[in-house]
Amino acid sequence: MLSCTDALFSLHPSGAAAAVTGICFVQNNNAPQNVVVGSNNDEDTDSDSGDDNFEHLQFKCTNLLLGHDRQKRNRGGESESSYQQATHHLSAASHTSLFGVVLASCHQDGTCKLWDLATRRCIVNNAAEGRNGPGLAVRRLDQMQQFVYQSRDVLGTVSLHDIHRPLDPILQLHTYSTTFCQMAPCDAAEDGAVIVGERNLIALPTQHQSVAIIRDLRCDPTCSPSYRIDTGYYCNDNIAHSRRNYGMLTSLGLLNLQGKSQQLVLGCGMEDGSALFYDLRSKRSPWLLDNAAEEGGCLPEETSNFMCQIKLGNDPVLSLDLSRSYSKDTGAQSLVSVAGCAGDADEMSELPEEDQGTVSTIKIKLANDLTNIYRKMEHSSSNMSSSMKATIRTKTRTCSIESGGKIGVSVCRFRPDGRMFAVGGWDRRLRLFDRASSKPLAILQGHDDTVTAVDWAGNASSTGMLATGAGDGRICIYRVFPNTSLKK
Repeated sequence: MLSCTDALFSLHPSGAAAAVTGICFVQNNNAPQNVVVGSNNDEDTDSDSGDDNFEHLQFKCTNLLLGHDRQKRNRGGESESSYQQATHHLSAASHTSLFGVVLASCHQDGTCKLWDLATRRCIVNNAAEGRNGPGLAVRRLDQMQQFVYQSRDVLGTVSLHDIHRPLDPILQLHTYSTTFCQMAPCDAAEDGAVIVGERNLIALPTQHQSVAIIRDLRCDPTCSPSYRIDTGYYCNDNIAHSRRNYGMLTSLGLLNLQGKSQQLVLGCGMEDGSALFYDLRSKRSPWLLDNAAEEGGCLPEETSNFMCQIKLGNDPVLSLDLSRSYSKDTGAQSLVSVAGCAGDADEMSELPEEDQGTVSTIKIKLANDLTNIYRKMEHSSSNMSSSMKATIRTKTRTCSIESGGKIGVSVCRFRPDGRMFAVGGWDRRLRLFDRASSKPLAILQGHDDTVTAVDWAGNASSTGMLATGAGDGRICIYRVFPNTSLKK
């Protein structure tokens, strides 16, 4: 496993540096237009082995300054070393690779900023003037020219912005959510060089702490959402209607599996440490509000094909992300999820070693009799599961429990091609993992507080570009595992 401790530069917007709560790449005019990437349909098994091998790739890491003040912020107030100052002089090649790259960030003080990475300057100081509440999340849509900003004001406001007119929101809607659950735009499946999917769908929390909704951002925000999911409902073959108290919704993930043909899967991280997954093709399930009561209620044998849950621990699931996968055993389509939980070192030390991890990778198999409709493949029924099922593949610790470090996880994000994922921890570090094996690849150091936000560039498969934000107010841009062999 590799580590990086390159020179770190501070983010100093006007006034005191407010904690970063969200970050995303929103535009890349210099992105390769014909990148041939490996499909993220590589085979996954239930073991820790995998066919992805990163040992031959050269590890590179660069931290770039954002902001005007280059004074290093630390307890002693010391100036930057000559080595740190030298790193400001980026090469012409680095400037070229950053041309047109814009980053959006949101902060605890409620501001939403835009940064030009080529010049390392803030070009929009606040795209959400008048928002009375801390920023909660900022995420890009597939178009790359638009981003969505969520704040934790009294109305739970979510606004859609265009990069060319950021001060004039395209639309604004209110979730009335008072929790810390972040929105989740629909991640599209990669198919070679083409990214296809439901680009305008977004999963949102609501004023009801166990209810999530999915909205189409092209529709009038005053209209009913596309889906309303009550995470308190649970069905199985024996109990048609049962109520379970998973606590409040703490994280969301949304993925379209089928590309142009809609097959949405929603992931929900819960306060009690459970992760719930819903295949949204069902229209008669009790957890689909506004549908079940009017359309005949729950069919237990059918609903078990569309929902599954798994217990990851006793602490809230603070972040959850989804990536498309492929079942080697049956040829059926499936998912891989990565989930990060809160955690206390003292309490965790009392658990068995295999249960001490706060980073979980989960394999979710869809009901095969349903996926065959889409895949049009014939399989022996003896090798097929009759219902949707989730299993924990691995549980991984961040820092050592024995050291008394902060073991909780704030954010997890798959790289766009799904081959690796990044985990931001309470221990101020960012960790990179191989998706197929869940083995650690690198540890990135540099922040003085919890890493609260992570985002991969849309072309990170080739450029390796990755951004982090933290409670210390800093934003770092890294270049990790760039794959120069990809055709441009």
